[in-house]
Amino acid sequence: MDDLDRSVKAAHAALYGNNGPRAVGGGVLLTGEHVLTCAHVINQVLGRHSFCQDRPARLGDVVQGVSLALPGITSTQRFEAALEGWFPARRPDGAPAQDGDAEWCGDLALLRLVNGPLLPDAPPDMGRCRVGSVTYAWFGSGAPSTIAAAVAQGVTDRWIVLDCPASAQSIVEGYSGSPLWDREQQQVVGLLVSRRGQRAFAVPVWNVSSLLRTQGANLSAIVPAVLAKDSRRAALTQQLLGPLRVCLTSAENRSECAEHLGRELELPGVPTTASHEWFARTALSRPRGVPTLLALLHAFAATEDDRRWVRTTALHTTADQFLTACEHRELLDLLAGPVPGPQRAAAKALVFGPSLAALDWPEALALLECYQSRYGKVPPLLRAIEFAAAHTAAVDTRQALYAWNDAVARRLGLAESLREHRAQARESVDGAVTAPLVQLQLWRAVGTETFTSVLHASDADGSVIHHETHDRPMPLRTLLTELAAVLETIAERSAPGALPIIECFVPPSELDLPVDQWVYQTDDLFPAVLGQDFLCVLRCPELRRPAFLPELRYRWQALHSGRTAVLSRHDPAMQERGAASPICAVALACPPSELVRLRVIALAVGVPGVVWLRSTAAGLKGDELAELTQGLAPHELPRRVYEARLRTGVGAGSGEMGTRLALVWDRPDGVPQTLQLSDPPL
Repeated sequence: MDDLDRSVKAAHAALYGNNGPRAVGGGVLLTGEHVLTCAHVINQVLGRHSFCQDRPARLGDVVQGVSLALPGITSTQRFEAALEGWFPARRPDGAPAQDGDAEWCGDLALLRLVNGPLLPDAPPDMGRCRVGSVTYAWFGSGAPSTIAAAVAQGVTDRWIVLDCPASAQSIVEGYSGSPLWDREQQQVVGLLVSRRGQRAFAVPVWNVSSLLRTQGANLSAIVPAVLAKDSRRAALTQQLLGPLRVCLTSAENRSECAEHLGRELELPGVPTTASHEWFARTALSRPRGVPTLLALLHAFAATEDDRRWVRTTALHTTADQFLTACEHRELLDLLAGPVPGPQRAAAKALVFGPSLAALDWPEALALLECYQSRYGKVPPLLRAIEFAAAHTAAVDTRQALYAWNDAVARRLGLAESLREHRAQARESVDGAVTAPLVQLQLWRAVGTETFTSVLHASDADGSVIHHETHDRPMPLRTLLTELAAVLETIAERSAPGALPIIECFVPPSELDLPVDQWVYQTDDLFPAVLGQDFLCVLRCPELRRPAFLPELRYRWQALHSGRTAVLSRHDPAMQERGAASPICAVALACPPSELVRLRVIALAVGVPGVVWLRSTAAGLKGDELAELTQGLAPHELPRRVYEARLRTGVGAGSGEMGTRLALVWDRPDGVPQTLQLSDPPL
């Protein structure tokens, strides 16, 4: 098969210090000889501060101490590079960027290969990033095994916001300067520039293009032709002109609408005789200008068909901003009150949504507004506000949030659809998790009893107690010692009787790993065993398939109205998908030969709870398992399994059912971060 990434691999550049064995960052060929990278990558290669503003060489001169490689073309040669453009990282006000800044402008460097090779292929096309699309990037070295898949969660004024929710490799330090690749469009859509926590950021191509064009004709000449045409702005103008011509049919209407638009967008002045083209240009040049204009047009529309056209345009023309300027200001004021944080609200509202760790509401709003869920008509932001309102203790603030949401939904024609989300949000208040949570993600080193791991613990209110990543294998005993210390910390700060839930994330091959039988505190008389002291469950997110994600979410929403079924053959879980009374849990009372296949089917189609007996030399007691689980509500399974382990006791033999019970409780949210792997050797 053809390599779908061939063109971007051929255009990938790797930056090294002279004679350095490890790439510091990456770059991308814009032409046969020009390479674009980050200014901070050049600074790091030279051992300078990342935000150093001074040019590393005069324009046109070779940058001493920097060498370039083209791993997709020749794996052994390195080349000198001359400096053609220098745009150090700056704050929006023009001041130099400083440590701790969350976002900055520029941070680009343009290099020219000196005595470079003849390139066999033209550089890849450049294009715009699509929110919600999957993009790809490679470590600075360009090694094929470092490929990372990132979902574009949104686009700010300067950056593309990226998450790696299901990638085997996260974007880590050393990816800066590398091209961000849209495989489906076969286009480079950005340049990796920064990383913060589990999130990465890239400079969008249109931002690169604008910056280069401001530096003079000599640089604008190398900008790919596709970037010189702002096709998106032209298309948006045409989309706006249709409703404008239908709704603003007289000079009086245009004058009145222009006055309102000027007031909403705080324009310094408006023309007395505004044209339709003026409205389109003004709306596209101002933050939140398009939704503000379309909200005004809704009032001028003469028929219901015209109003429907305006509403449709408002939802689809600028999907990254659908709030008007006034609505945005009102919402920020409301969220300044006693409202739960965005991470807590979004975690309940958007089980497959973006991570909002360490973000305040103003930052979270920008991300949620441009985030597009593939399910349902109601924008994720409105759903998050519903859940924030439902969990707000202050009655006045809660009612004000409801009123704000209602007004926006009515404008967008989504008032009826919002009712279902409000009901779900109110139900979530009663079903709120009140127990501390410990999440342990495990990867076994092949053929050993050592594990790489991520250990994350949070309090009942979601506040983080502990987070530790071990990307080198460590003995199980050392890992359990760390876990014991975390559990002791939780016990000290939790209410009496608040039993932590321990979720162990494992790959499919490790679903029989006896984590519940691990002794985390040794004692001659009373050893402490995980599965007997805590609600201990396995989780295996790798078994999910994109086609079944709606099914998984549906089953969790129907958890309390579902039922537990006892399966002993291949088909019941598949046959009853989507039934009015869904299977929300299964007990696998079956011969050992059927166990693995049934378990995979149950988890893959979105059944949250699966209980089974681990295979041993002793015979399976399927009837006892059926008796234990039959008729239970699904949410009662973890407690029932815990009680069965407790009754069995520590000294029981391997044939006792309680010692062999395993439980997967595969929630669709809360998956820990992936390991941050090192750059493999070239």
